[in-house]
Amino acid sequence: MAEQLSGVTVVIFIAGGVLTFIILFIFAKNQIMRFALRSRRGPHVPIGHDAKKAYRREIERRIECIPRILYEPQLLPESDPKYILPPGSCLPPYYYRMRTIDDVKLLEMEITRHEPLLLRHPSQSVRSFLINTLASPGHGVGQRLVHQFCDLYEHARYDPNDFGDEEYQMFSRLLLKLTDAAKLMKPYVTSRKSSPSRTPMRKPSEDSITRDRVRNHLDVKREDEVYNVIAGGHPPEKKETTPL
Repeated sequence: MAEQLSGVTVVIFIAGGVLTFIILFIFAKNQIMRFALRSRRGPHVPIGHDAKKAYRREIERRIECIPRILYEPQLLPESDPKYILPPGSCLPPYYYRMRTIDDVKLLEMEITRHEPLLLRHPSQSVRSFLINTLASPGHGVGQRLVHQFCDLYEHARYDPNDFGDEEYQMFSRLLLKLTDAAKLMKPYVTSRKSSPSRTPMRKPSEDSITRDRVRNHLDVKREDEVYNVIAGGHPPEKKETTPL
């Protein structure tokens, strides 16, 4: 009788141990799967598991490209009724900051117009782009202007301190100077591609048109702002003149 009870007891202990091991294994597996799904950067269901292998690879390739997509939109449209203010009102504190960020695109457009291969990717910093394109022909003077220009740009974009009309006027003057420095960029860049006997020449009329274009753009925006604050209405229409 004692031997039978001891045999039954052994079987019960073995069965209980096996059941305990199975329960612990299932619990551990569920916890591991839960943490794995929580830390995974992607959907819980495999993408394109019913599609062909080529389609599945193309889907995964396009999804992996999404984090690398960057875009810099225009912050202030040219004609926005939101900034037509009644007399005695002032512009919002963020207006000059957003205008400064938009004006950087003017300089980039002028550089690209002279040399189409020079394009700044949104992931590239403005300072490094301008130093590589404009600072070398200036022999140090251009580099100093670029640093002052980028300091004001970073002030407008990141610094919580005030950025008003005075800082914006300083930024506009530096923008005109860097536009003049951009005139030297095309002979400097092209001279590395061509022979010394065929140095490209720039026409004076094209340089003057470039400077007048940027200056007129800034002057027109400044006149519109002053008119909107003082008169509180739409600015008068301006006739465009085509340079000869």
